[in-house]
Amino acid sequence: MKTSILSRRTALRGLGGACLALPFLEIMGGCDTGLAPTQRFRASGPKRFVVFFTPNGTLLEHWRPTGTESSFELSPILAPLEPHKQDLLVLGGVDALSAYKGPGDAHQKGAGQALTCTELQEGDFPGDGDGSITSGWANGISVDQAIADVIGGGTKFRSLEFGVGVDGATPFSRISYRGPAQPIPPENDPLAAFERIFGDLEYTPELQARKIAERHLVLDAVAADFDRLLPKLGADDRLKLEAHLAAVRDIEMRLDSDSLVGGSCGQPSLGKVPDPSKAENMPEIGRLQMDLLAMSLACDLTRVASIMWTNSATQMTFPWLSIPEGHHELAHRGDADVDAQKKLVKINNWYAKQFAYLVAKLKSMPEGDGSVLDSTLLIWVNEHSRGNNHDRDGIPYVIAGKAGGAVLPHRWLQVLDIPHSNLWVGCMQAMGLDVKIFGNPKYCNGALKLG
Repeated sequence: MKTSILSRRTALRGLGGACLALPFLEIMGGCDTGLAPTQRFRASGPKRFVVFFTPNGTLLEHWRPTGTESSFELSPILAPLEPHKQDLLVLGGVDALSAYKGPGDAHQKGAGQALTCTELQEGDFPGDGDGSITSGWANGISVDQAIADVIGGGTKFRSLEFGVGVDGATPFSRISYRGPAQPIPPENDPLAAFERIFGDLEYTPELQARKIAERHLVLDAVAADFDRLLPKLGADDRLKLEAHLAAVRDIEMRLDSDSLVGGSCGQPSLGKVPDPSKAENMPEIGRLQMDLLAMSLACDLTRVASIMWTNSATQMTFPWLSIPEGHHELAHRGDADVDAQKKLVKINNWYAKQFAYLVAKLKSMPEGDGSVLDSTLLIWVNEHSRGNNHDRDGIPYVIAGKAGGAVLPHRWLQVLDIPHSNLWVGCMQAMGLDVKIFGNPKYCNGALKLG
C-alpha cells in the first residue's frame, strides 16, 4: 500500500453539536487529531469530579469501618451506604496539615483549606470566638477548580457549585476558590440553579426530534466517510477503525432513546420549591440540588461540581430528626455527653443517607456499558475529624465511583501521616492531570494512589 498521510481534518462537526474524531491511526504518520481530549469521541462517559462537603467533623469511633482493606463492615454512621459498598473507597488517616497553619480560627481554616491545602490570607473576617482571631480568604486555588481548568473547558459550565443552607460570604461559607482570594459562592436556591443551568435547554418533543434527526445525518455522513477510508488501511488500522465504527453505531442507537447524552439527559422537573432559608426545608432543598447536580453531569453541561451542606461552624438545627440544638453547639459538647453523642451520630448518619442518594442517582443513569457513576470521582469531605477538639488529623473521606477505571473501589483504606494535599494530587492524577504537588509544597510530598 502506498504510504499516505491523513490531514488534520479528522473530525466532522454538524448540526446539534455533533463532533466525531478518528482514532489515532498509523496512516496519520505521527500527527494527532488536532483536537483537545475533551473534544474527542469517547465510547464511555467523560471523567467527572464531584465534592460533597459536610461540616463540624464526625465521631470517628462511630464512623470507622471494621475489618481489613478488602473485607470490611461499614460503621453505624456509614450504614446507609451498604447498598453501594462495591462502589466505595473509604479512606481514613489523612491529615489536613496545612489547616493547622496560618490566620483564622479552626473552622475558618478547616473550610478554607479543605480543598486548597493553602493557608488563609490575613484579613478582617472574625472567627467563631470573641473576634480576636480573624482571617481573609484562602490563598490558593481549590482542587475542584484546578481540575476544572483542565477538563471543564469543553462544557457549558466549567464547574457548578451548589449550596444547601449556606449563609453569608465569609471563609466559613466557601470551599471552592478560582485562585488566591477568589472564592466561588455556592447557589442555595434550586430555582435559580435550574434557570441558570437548564433555562435554555431545548427539550420540547419537537425540538428533541429535530435535534436527533440532525445528529443522525451527521453520523451517517461520518460512517460513509469511514467506509471510503477502510480500503486504504493496513490490518492494525482497519481493526482500530472498525472498533470506532461500532462505537459510532452505538451512539446512533443511544440517540434513538430520545436523550441528549448518556441515555439519561433531560430537563428536570422541580415542582414547587420550598423556602431554601428555612431549616425544616433542608432535606427537600438538598434533594433538589442533588437532582440538578446529577442531571448536569448526565447532560454533560459540566464535569466538575460541588455541593456544600451548610456553613462551617453552622448552627443549623435538624427538626426532621427531632434535634432542636444547633449542629455546631452539639459538636462542641464533651465526649461524656451521651445525648450529644447520639444526636451527632444521627446527624452524620443522615448526611450519609444524602451521600447514598447521590451515589444511587448517578448509578441509575446509564452511560455506555455502565453508568455516570463509573466515570465519576465523587468524594465526601469534612472540615475536621472531630468537632469538640477541632482535630484535623485523621479526617475521614469516602470516595464513590471509578473515575473511568482510575479508582479501585470496594476498599477500606487506612493510611498514616498522609497530608490531604497528597490525596488531592491522587485525585487529580485519577482525573488525568499530570501533577505531583498541590497546595503549599510544605505539606505535600506526592500522590496518594487511589487505583
